[in-house]
Amino acid sequence: MTRRPTPHLPSQGAELGTASPYYPRLGDLATDTARDGQLGVVVALPGEGAATYHLRPPGGGDEWSAPADGTTLRPVPAAVTHITPASRDVVYDYRAEQGAMPVEVHYEDGGTAEAVLVFTPDQLELYACQLQRIIELRKEEQGSQL
Repeated sequence: MTRRPTPHLPSQGAELGTASPYYPRLGDLATDTARDGQLGVVVALPGEGAATYHLRPPGGGDEWSAPADGTTLRPVPAAVTHITPASRDVVYDYRAEQGAMPVEVHYEDGGTAEAVLVFTPDQLELYACQLQRIIELRKEEQGSQL
């Protein structure tokens, strides 16, 4: 798997985790939990002529401040564009009665991540039928192009 940097998320270092503070950089998108998750662009950093973070809505509007320790700020993840099957074999867990397919998640910024798509037995039957229908539609299209 190739990971590409996410330009609007700063590198957090090895300490990244649920308790790790978020310190956005100038121009980063962030949500502010103190303002009901309002989205903002960081326009001023603490220590650069300001005692707090200053944010402004992406389309413009009134600025607001967030604490200098970043406790109310959260990163904005890149949007998922699509998911593709990974080039690895599927598995079936008899105890959990679930099938699992490795997939690769593709993000708007070009980044990717590995994940697993989990199926119940009923979903396995349904999607097997739907995949067979895709194969039939492909064959019909190939036949009409001859």
